[in-house]
Amino acid sequence: MAQSPDSTDNSAVTLWERVSFSVVRCFLGLHARLWGMHGLYVSCRVFGTLEYLVNHKRRRRVRRMVELVLNRKLHGTERRRLIREHFMRQRCDKTFYMIFDLLPKDCLREHFKVVNEHLLAEGLKRGKGVYIMLCHHGQFHIAGLGLSVQGHSVTAVRAPNEGGVRRFVQDMWKNKHPDLPQPKFIFSTDFARSIYRTFKENGILGSSLDVSAVKDQRMSAVPVQVFGRRREFLTGTLQIAIRCGAVVLQAFIVAEDDFHYRFELLGPLTDADNCEETPELLTSVMQGYADRINEFAAGHPDHITRG
Repeated sequence: MAQSPDSTDNSAVTLWERVSFSVVRCFLGLHARLWGMHGLYVSCRVFGTLEYLVNHKRRRRVRRMVELVLNRKLHGTERRRLIREHFMRQRCDKTFYMIFDLLPKDCLREHFKVVNEHLLAEGLKRGKGVYIMLCHHGQFHIAGLGLSVQGHSVTAVRAPNEGGVRRFVQDMWKNKHPDLPQPKFIFSTDFARSIYRTFKENGILGSSLDVSAVKDQRMSAVPVQVFGRRREFLTGTLQIAIRCGAVVLQAFIVAEDDFHYRFELLGPLTDADNCEETPELLTSVMQGYADRINEFAAGHPDHITRG
């Protein structure tokens, strides 16, 4: 049975997880209140450095990820710096997400900016929805709540086995700010009609198509060149967007110092008013999508969440 986009399904959050997340969240919130956001940011970077020093297995895994997207071997000081930056960035992102609902709305609007926001407004004026092509580089779960603060309701396609912390924070956000448009979710195992319905209702939908491997050969995919090698990226959601006449954009989230984030929108990637779904069009759009991921990852190797 298809999952309703209005559901956040918190069944994966156990009692122990809820208690432990609440304790950590209270500690972090108190830290921010006593020493400010900059003090919390510095503490996160220190803790991230400690994680880098003691977690040898993850360090090797991160090195492989960074070398993959940079398409070259890392050595010496550069290797240590890039891997350490990744650890610190991940710790900062996780901390900011955990205390998102504890921060005042004005503070959140100061820390989260949408670049080219007019692309969303112009796309929604057409009445056929907006599709945002995301990727596995950057913390887009932060973008979902950030867009909620800015007044946008976004539906995201996500894996059904998503971690408990995200479900917990989404639940806290919904309870804290019922007046704001809430992020909605469609599981990747759901029927396509949920995606069609989102565009029909002139909604904003985002999904990541840069999978590491196409596990189900029934899924539509096209080959692209990315990170110096051939990969297959999914095209199903893009095809639905084209058929519905939705505006197609691409987005990246850029993390900066002191928990500041920029959600950068690019596009449109197709001519929604005169767009015919053809193999040539899909190949062109997907290769352009891959090229921009390649460029972004090379400039922000600490943002990588999956190689």
